[in-house]
Amino acid sequence: MRFRITEVPTLLLALTLGCASESGGASDTGGGELTSTGSGTSTASSTASSSVASISGGAQTTSSTSTASSTASSTASSSVASTGAQGVTDTSSAGGASSGSTIGDTSSGSGGASSTDGGGTEAASSPGCGKSGRPDGGEVYVAGESWLLFPSSYDGTKPLPVLFGFHGCGSGNRGDASRTEYTDLTNGTAFESEYVRAIPISADAGGCWNYNTDIVRVKALYNDLVNDYCVDVDRVYATGHSSGAQFIVQTLIGSHTADAEHFHFRGVAPVAASSYGPHATPMPVMYIQAINDTERGGNGKDAVDQFVAGNMCGASSMAYSVMGAGCQSSGTTVDPGCVSYQDCGVPTIWCSHNDPAYNGTGHGVPCFTAQATDQFFKSLD
Repeated sequence: MRFRITEVPTLLLALTLGCASESGGASDTGGGELTSTGSGTSTASSTASSSVASISGGAQTTSSTSTASSTASSTASSSVASTGAQGVTDTSSAGGASSGSTIGDTSSGSGGASSTDGGGTEAASSPGCGKSGRPDGGEVYVAGESWLLFPSSYDGTKPLPVLFGFHGCGSGNRGDASRTEYTDLTNGTAFESEYVRAIPISADAGGCWNYNTDIVRVKALYNDLVNDYCVDVDRVYATGHSSGAQFIVQTLIGSHTADAEHFHFRGVAPVAASSYGPHATPMPVMYIQAINDTERGGNGKDAVDQFVAGNMCGASSMAYSVMGAGCQSSGTTVDPGCVSYQDCGVPTIWCSHNDPAYNGTGHGVPCFTAQATDQFFKSLD
């Protein structure tokens, strides 16, 4: 089946999301150069430090062959911190090791019995449904490894969607026992109240992701989540910033197909990633990167082109309105600049924004991200 995405009308919905602040700021001292030796190559340098921006929203119109833009208005607003940096060294050459899942391949879209969520969508219950209620305090923290955060509505019997959040490079983004980048970015948003949040932590103390090392840890977190808790294995989404976004993209290349099948992501939203060559796995995507990300040296079109090709899209695109449009960041009214590619096998969105976050480099997580990605993921139901 092929999807033809038409413009999503701007939602006249006034939302205010809490401002996530980072303890001491998320500084990134892990600058370096990323080199992938898997299917395709990519290099990207980073020496940036993080800055904090508030979030609301805006929308820009572009086409696949032009940088022209126009602004679409939105009354939605939000507030989220924009943080993180890049500096990962990927030494992989053939993909990550398997952690030995006890649930088998979930690519069939079912880890257990089915149920219906509040919106009427059929949910695929994980094996952990019915095993236990909400953990004390709604969180499970394993020092130096991961966070699992459960909304107040979680009762252990109704399967909820999952958001995996992969932090950027830098010890501040990796965080400590009190926080990490993706607790900051999702607290006070729909992800806190409606999703189970799975936030892995890189093995590297500097916060950078190494695919061969970290894929084992991330698979183990996924296995624990679905085996011990009640989630919808058909609605597992992933987002990540910089080094964390690169980790997501690497799961889609040919040598890592088994990893992509293991997670069975319903959709992804990488922020400021890189290209790693052709994708073997079609994937619904909202790709986000600044018009001029000085840490990446461009707008991310090389990474977007791989999604466009892998998702079998046509050449044309049209404006795509997002919630959070018009948010304020460092004195700038942010224009998300999102377009949807047409005639794709799966939905394919590119947001080329003007948020100057991250000390003016444009390499941060833009202020509309929390609302826009939640909107996108829900559109896949």
